[in-house]
Amino acid sequence: MTEAVSGAVPAAAPVPRLAFGIGPDGTYTRFGQALAFVLGLLATFAFLPLVVVAALLYTRAETRFGEDPARARTLVNWSWLSITAPVVIAIAAAAVLAALKG
Repeated sequence: MTEAVSGAVPAAAPVPRLAFGIGPDGTYTRFGQALAFVLGLLATFAFLPLVVVAALLYTRAETRFGEDPARARTLVNWSWLSITAPVVIAIAAAAVLAALKG
């Protein structure tokens, strides 16, 4: 009864930090879908096994999202790294080759 009289508002639970490109329900956002497609396509040309690793990590993260969101975020971040690293390496290698030939 004193809570209603005092007007105290209970503190809201902190909102968990989301993984890049993932919405609050654990699915890709529109931007995340587009970026994952483009990076995945580029990574396929640079290094195919890492695309498979990224797909497996994200699939595992989907099954873990409900029970362990922190672990799911970690898996999603590693999947992003798996498809981003080969693209960055390929761009750097192309720049070095262009500079050496130029």
